Amino acid sequence: METVGVGIIGAGGIAAAHAKAYQMLGAKAHLIGVADIDEDRARAFARRYEIPIWSSEDDDLLKRDDIQIVSLCLPHHRHAPVAIAALQAGKHVLVEKPLAISLEEADAMIRAAQKAKRRLSVVFQLRFESDVQRARLILERGLIGAPFYAEASCLWWRRPMYYENTWRGKWATEGGGAVINQAIHHLDLLIYLLGMPLRVYAEIDTVAHQIEVEDWCLATLYWDGLKASFCASTCAELETDSSRLLILGAHGSLQMFPFRPHSRHEERHLQIGEACRAIPEQETPGHTAEIHDFVHSVLENREPRVSATEGRRALELITAIYQSAFTHEVV
Repeated sequence: METVGVGIIGAGGIAAAHAKAYQMLGAKAHLIGVADIDEDRARAFARRYEIPIWSSEDDDLLKRDDIQIVSLCLPHHRHAPVAIAALQAGKHVLVEKPLAISLEEADAMIRAAQKAKRRLSVVFQLRFESDVQRARLILERGLIGAPFYAEASCLWWRRPMYYENTWRGKWATEGGGAVINQAIHHLDLLIYLLGMPLRVYAEIDTVAHQIEVEDWCLATLYWDGLKASFCASTCAELETDSSRLLILGAHGSLQMFPFRPHSRHEERHLQIGEACRAIPEQETPGHTAEIHDFVHSVLENREPRVSATEGRRALELITAIYQSAFTHEVV
């Protein structure tokens, strides 16, 4: 296979990043169709990105033989049913985060992909950033020593009108609030860099918005010999949204957003510099890089760099955070 046809289901805000990324691939990917429950929005999106087919029905794309890849840019509760339908129709599927809103749904999606022998991936675009790759290499080489403490925070603000979209702010359709929607990327980075935590204790609250789900969370994550503090918010009225990731090791530290590795040991500091130079600066944004990797995984018949299993792991940790918050127990 030298080229793929692509369909986008869901023409909301994030769909633009998908369309632009596919177009950057030139002859390797052709945008064939877009579907959205709002036909006018689908039509406008198709015109904007010169997509020949638009529809208000997902099946109008899924039944087409000239579409091999489907990007899902949908409300969270629609990820699982539409992904499963697409996989059963023989499509490779890239899903915006989260993979699903329950582990049961995620497992059903993974089984459908395995049965159909098709690729299934979730968008965790921060993994593709050069600085994240540098941090991973520094940790793999043990250049800051054994990590013993980490912090991850996603202190963002969302205006009340953000939650006027009917699927947001509800457990049944969004699957949660600040944790599953905004801070899922921070949790994924903790897993990607440090591995899956063994236990978690969490508290959640709804502070500033008239919604069912949380707009604030504070949690402690536990590994053997390592603890992390995690905070997620959509009610932080800062001058600008703040993201932070800090890892302290026995011989140095890593900070992200912006990236600042450090060691007071001169030799280690030089080795950290060498590791950073070993990772070239990324030429495309994370979203674009991940979409390009997914297309190449289909063309080259290999696994994508972010598997559905990775998406499930993040959802497993989120599920544990919510369970701990509801039961007031360590999970």
